[in-house]
Parts: sequence; structure tokens; C-alpha cells
Amino acid sequence: MTAPDEGPGRVSGRALFATGVFGFGFSGLVDVLLLHHVLQWHHLLSGIYPMDTLAGLRRNLLADGLFSLGMLLVMAAGAGLLWRAERRTDAPLALRPLAGTAIIGLGVFDVFDAVVDHMLLGLHQPLSRGGRFNPHWLVVSLLFVAAGYYVYRTADTGTE
Repeated sequence: MTAPDEGPGRVSGRALFATGVFGFGFSGLVDVLLLHHVLQWHHLLSGIYPMDTLAGLRRNLLADGLFSLGMLLVMAAGAGLLWRAERRTDAPLALRPLAGTAIIGLGVFDVFDAVVDHMLLGLHQPLSRGGRFNPHWLVVSLLFVAAGYYVYRTADTGTE
């Protein structure tokens, strides 16, 4: 059964929220896997515990691992919410608005990371350069949010 706010080219608020949550978790997981583990530019708590001592590295890797699990749970919650939203409608969900909100969620994580983790709490800094890259990181993050909003707003919402 199709809800009144749904139809061809339309998507429920539940589905949009779900993909935003999924995008947030996906961005956090990519961040920790790529920047923390593969490239080893910094770790979640490298602003607190040094990365160049064994004890500090162990604490940082534990925090990175727990953060990875947390982001997997956020992604799973988003996927579960999306599945439930999809089950509530007879019409297929429109991909473009969902993609837009997923990109917005991705950017929102990066804005949160730049403002809260880097600037306010000082948990870690990109490339361990004392915050020199924070303005750049924030601008790129906001560009992701803007790109997601553009994708969402330019979706075909007309009925056929």
C-alpha cells in the first residue's frame, strides 16, 4: 500500500532519514578504515595518546576498532530503517533522492568530525599537522552536504 506522501518519484521521510543515517555511518567507517588503518595518518585518539609509543598505539587502535564497530552499527541501523520504509510501499523507492540524502549523511559525518573531533575536542588532527587542514576538511565536508542536497533537490518528483 502506498502512503500519501509516496508515489512514482517520491520517497517517504522515513526512507530519506534512513539513507542519511546509512551515509553517516558509511562515511565514518571509510574514514576509520582508510585514514586511520590503511594510511595511518592519525588515529581516533592520537591527539590524546601518542602514536609513536606502543602503549599509545594500542589505545589508539582499540579506540579505532570500537569506533569501527559503532559505525557498522549506525550503517546497519540505516539499512534496517530503509528496509522497513521500503516494505511500507508498493511503489519502488526513487533512487535519486535517496542517493542525495546518503551523500548529505556522508557530509554531515565529515562536518561533525571536523568541528567536534578535530576543533572542539582535539581528539585527532588530519595528517597530525596541528589542525592546519581543518578549514580545508570542513570546506570539503560542506561541499559533500551541498552536493547531496543538489542531488536530492534535482530528483524527478513528477508523477507519470
